[in-house]
Amino acid sequence: MATNKVEIGFDLSGLPDAEFAKLDDAFYGILDAPQTILGGAIYQDVTPYVVQYSTGRGKSRQLDRYQAGKLDVTLDNNSRIFDPLFGSSPYRGQIIPKRSVRVTSNDVIQVEAVIDDWDLSYEPSGNSYAIIKSSDAFAQFANQLLSGGTATAQYTGERMQAILQNSGVQWPLTRLDLETGQQYLQADVIDEGTNALSYLNKISESEPGELFVSKTGDVKFLDRWAESAGTPIVFADDGTGIPYQNLSVVYGAELLYNQIVVSVEGGGTATANDSASQETYGIQNLTRSNLPLDNDTSAQNLATYLVSQYGEPEYRFEALEIEIIDLADATQSSILDLELGDFVQVKFTPNNVPPQIDRYAEVIRIAQRVTETSHKVTLGLGSTDGEFWRLSDLVFGRLGNELGY
Repeated sequence: MATNKVEIGFDLSGLPDAEFAKLDDAFYGILDAPQTILGGAIYQDVTPYVVQYSTGRGKSRQLDRYQAGKLDVTLDNNSRIFDPLFGSSPYRGQIIPKRSVRVTSNDVIQVEAVIDDWDLSYEPSGNSYAIIKSSDAFAQFANQLLSGGTATAQYTGERMQAILQNSGVQWPLTRLDLETGQQYLQADVIDEGTNALSYLNKISESEPGELFVSKTGDVKFLDRWAESAGTPIVFADDGTGIPYQNLSVVYGAELLYNQIVVSVEGGGTATANDSASQETYGIQNLTRSNLPLDNDTSAQNLATYLVSQYGEPEYRFEALEIEIIDLADATQSSILDLELGDFVQVKFTPNNVPPQIDRYAEVIRIAQRVTETSHKVTLGLGSTDGEFWRLSDLVFGRLGNELGY
């Protein structure tokens, strides 16, 4: 089984028996000594109390917006160690919301979040549990309002950084991982009280790109020309890759849009139609409204791109489930290293009846459920058809990928 660790950021410096720096103390008062730790929240390992945990980050479909990542942890609370009213707890005064929590597997951080709730459960059998409910920074942005003003004309990634530095958000620069972006934006007027997350998503849709909170808690943005990261790992049902237990396949109209309408903030409206698709399937509309694009030509380019990518229904791998508990350490780590926006290769032979289906897919959702006897990883997948061609890219440097705009 993978080596899993759950840690919570408790500030124990105010407790009388806390092992923090103490002025004039012969042991804790030595400057620059390892034991001389200043106050503040420090991650404390609570793994021995963990009964189970589950994580979920990403989105269900490619055209959806990324949602706030979630982490739920069930802790053994028979000793009342996680009871906020228990004065003998070593964490007394710290069983409160808005403390950081993170999960590490095989020394790789899987999710870093902030605690929203402590739910205490007392069973008739006598067993007691503390259930942590936590979410990542997107939940914070969804409840923050921007200070009004006129934005500077700039690229999408630059605009995101400006928004995240807005006085209504004040996200740390050290927690940003933003590509500059390929799409230029107008100097639009941001109304006082504009929802921060809604505006960030509008910028991402203008690219179009991928905006999410990384497993390490950083805000990450990938533009439409994002490259694949090296050789993708292979999942296969024929022994030529990592084995998987379940594979979901979708072929339908969930991502069928043959009429795209894009309007520009303070500007015009562009429309792109796939008439052949409309004749076969009827009109399926997707509208992107009031995007802060630099001009109407950019709106037309975006509409044309979206209708070319989503004008026909597609047979696609939707989700892949892997039980990693019996896999080799190196194989476990390759799976646990995966991040949203990464690419994988999937080989599938339905009912062992050839020919084999062999496709690349983008990871758009990562979920884990860990108990004492199981560690299941579920990867939500998006299609790579319609992705732009990139020179020398292992996944997208092939003939057949679209040229970009």
